[in-house]
Amino acid sequence: MEYRKPNIGSRQNISLDDICYLIQITTTKDDLGQDVKEETERVIFCSMLSITKAEFATAGQLGHKPDVMFVIDSDSYGDEMYLNYGSKKYSIYKSYRRTDGFTEIYCEVRAGVN
Repeated sequence: MEYRKPNIGSRQNISLDDICYLIQITTTKDDLGQDVKEETERVIFCSMLSITKAEFATAGQLGHKPDVMFVIDSDSYGDEMYLNYGSKKYSIYKSYRRTDGFTEIYCEVRAGVN
């Protein structure tokens, strides 16, 4: 029996064997005219990968503190700005739609987001 787990977490052989939650934020007005934000989470399959040194350097120059990158099915992504994984809430600072049907979601942990 061939063991396939070494391919999980590989940039070439993506396996969406984990779950995370994309967060959609909608803003409405209450009776006093104040903005009320409501978060709606939806579960999607993902693969978590490490940030490359090049991405860490490039994002750092733009003021971001990259922490992790998720690969998801492109059809699952609706330009959400936040993502929950485990006990952390991430801010999405960049997304990249690949030619193989996957989208790379680059995340950072920002103060005041959790």
